[in-house]
Amino acid sequence: MFKHAPIRVTLAFPNRYSVGMASLGYQVIYRMFNQEEGVACERAFLPDDVEAFEKGGQPLPTIETGRAAGNCELFAISVSFELDLTNIIRLLDIAGMHPLREKRDDSDPVVMVGGPLTSSNPYPLTPFADVIIIGDGEQIVPVVSEALREATSREDFYDLVDGMPGVFLPARHTHEPKWATAPKELLPAYSQIVTPHSELSNMFLVEAQRGCPRPCTFCLARTMYGPNRNNQAQELLDVIPDWVQKVGLVGAALSDFPHTKYVGRTLTDRGIKLGVSSIRADTVDAELAEILKAGGLRTFTVASDAPSERLRRWLKKGITTEDLTKTAQISRDLGFKGVKVYMMIGLGPENDDDISELIAFTKDLAKINRIALGISPFVPKRHTPHFADAFAGVQVIEKRMKRIQKELRTTAELRNVSAKWAWVESVVARGGPEVGMAAYSIYRNESIGAWKKALEEVGWSDEFEANSAAIDLPPGQYAPGEVSAHAQGLAV
Repeated sequence: MFKHAPIRVTLAFPNRYSVGMASLGYQVIYRMFNQEEGVACERAFLPDDVEAFEKGGQPLPTIETGRAAGNCELFAISVSFELDLTNIIRLLDIAGMHPLREKRDDSDPVVMVGGPLTSSNPYPLTPFADVIIIGDGEQIVPVVSEALREATSREDFYDLVDGMPGVFLPARHTHEPKWATAPKELLPAYSQIVTPHSELSNMFLVEAQRGCPRPCTFCLARTMYGPNRNNQAQELLDVIPDWVQKVGLVGAALSDFPHTKYVGRTLTDRGIKLGVSSIRADTVDAELAEILKAGGLRTFTVASDAPSERLRRWLKKGITTEDLTKTAQISRDLGFKGVKVYMMIGLGPENDDDISELIAFTKDLAKINRIALGISPFVPKRHTPHFADAFAGVQVIEKRMKRIQKELRTTAELRNVSAKWAWVESVVARGGPEVGMAAYSIYRNESIGAWKKALEEVGWSDEFEANSAAIDLPPGQYAPGEVSAHAQGLAV
């Protein structure tokens, strides 16, 4: 049964349905808006084939009632990834709104953007969004809903939300505000809709912890999701409905979560299949691996994050070669089909010796169990000590990737992320409004070449290019004379 109410909210996701429905944050905001008095929230997604959809000339429909997605009081977008920046612009366009904030007026819905990307870097979104939400959405939905009920105009709405934690108004503010942090009583986050048409097919998601207690310098989880808040085992079990057949536990470091084993065992004893978002190799033991196996896991996934021991130490990762070997042995002994190891290359002080260590070590691991390597280029992010690190460069990364592929071709299954698109991601991750405008000029015909040309036209230049990280300095620190003005004071 769908809710009807005077205030209509469209909650849109700038990607396909299957990607959006795998986002736990998106589902939580959908439920919270629909719990608000006088508010009805419907979902909208980017069509699978946008060009074909545009040729049909119809406005983007909502999932629930098929009404035009732009026909609402609030058009809210949840965005997870830097590379969805052009999709946000496209989404506004096919929903019948002018993508640029300055070209819209009171007859248009208020455009609000939130999600992990806004906490990481809101600035490329400022030409498009009326309101940018930074931090936990749970604290924001009641505030925004109250303002929607009371406001008589856009300026009135701004007045009502201005100054609230996590509310960034590009028309009025130049700097991001204090982040919104949801109080513990609003947690845990859990799924609202379970669908086979999600990347996480038929899986009920529940958040075990928010934040992360670990000090890894490259990761946003610790800063972006605020202080580490663990939920109690019973709190998690209480929100999982009886009919659920597959549960995904969500958290930045689930093997640090004190109740993973208890919750996992309770669920597998009920015959429920289990999925986990991340397990640290230094906390894996046979008991945890057995629970995951009972939950239907066939491949064990861990992160090494750096190609060598010295770089892992530099990143304060706390994972040793020994930990990874032990994980491979446990996975073999318990009959797992293999181990998937995630890692990054292109870290500041990285050299050929680090890549040699990665190759040799992967060969050792492959003697224990089948190994798949997921390799991503390192992308420095704001709100981490690496904010001012140089991006390693497409050629450097491609050269290292070629070498890894050549030497491990017969040893491990390799899956790697494009170095060129990682470069675009790095530009968006640290860019300002000018990067948003570059995206606006190419959103219908996006390509690497188009990005380069558009960035040139808006006068973008890489201010971090000259910075060089050294292994004998903490991440984010550079030898005197090498620091760009922007990076000063960011060393952690």
